Amino acid sequence: MPSEVTLILRNSLLETDRIKRRQWIAFAVLFLALLAILLWIGHLAGQTTTDLRSLVLWSVIAMIVAVSYGAMALAIYISRTTARMLRTVEHLSRHIAPPSSTTL
Repeated sequence: MPSEVTLILRNSLLETDRIKRRQWIAFAVLFLALLAILLWIGHLAGQTTTDLRSLVLWSVIAMIVAVSYGAMALAIYISRTTARMLRTVEHLSRHIAPPSSTTL
């Protein structure tokens, strides 16, 4: 495989690794935010003076964060799969001889 294609594969792998780190940080932040919101909703629900409007508002916010958390989980899965495919292509490119160019 030409060295420029190998360089492109290597750069793609490095980029997926950088993205993966950011995704895990965002995943942790969203988890902690969801946990804090759910604890806050539990606190609000335990008070007798809480109006229904604020409880519903915080519940909607919790749902939005939960959906974002699920989307981030899917993004991490796609990133891992992409990295595996790129590593497989790189591995195969090292061990398979390039086809010889023959003219008819």
